[in-house]
Amino acid sequence: MENTDGFLKEIKIVFMEPCIAEPEKIRFIAELSDDVTEVMPYLNSVLKNAIYNKNIPAISLKKEFRLITIKPRKMTVAKALHSTDAYMLVDWIKDLINQTYRNRDNIEPSYELKNPPKPLDIYSWLPRTNCKQCGEPSCLAFAAKLFMDEQKIENCKPLYMKENEKLRKALEEIAENFGYSI
Repeated sequence: MENTDGFLKEIKIVFMEPCIAEPEKIRFIAELSDDVTEVMPYLNSVLKNAIYNKNIPAISLKKEFRLITIKPRKMTVAKALHSTDAYMLVDWIKDLINQTYRNRDNIEPSYELKNPPKPLDIYSWLPRTNCKQCGEPSCLAFAAKLFMDEQKIENCKPLYMKENEKLRKALEEIAENFGYSI
């Protein structure tokens, strides 16, 4: 984790315990050796699923099912699989920050606060047939599971009918932009 040639030299895990929401997974806190505030607007441009708030400053993102928040000198992660996964995430974030910093001259920084869709937004892009083919009791339940990244769009069979093609394409675009499973 030591890197003397990059912008961010080190990320050190300082706290780790079972995740509150999913006790079989872990959550952790890590300290960043350097203040990454100036890189955040560039990360906001590079990461489609990031939520950046310049007033805090903080940037949050999902990597698969993991929830990551980066502040100037601190990082929190929820739903990591285990300690090895935690260290791999730390390395991935450090590499991402350093690579983004190195390429910042070629990246247009974004200070935009992106608002991810809420479950009711996702529900509005579904056929709303309540057919249960996805394994959920209703389309609203399916939308909530999509929001939590516990379902995949492909499990909604009616979305793949010709008459629902526009809904599916819109939902796939939103999912891609915010890092949800497709």
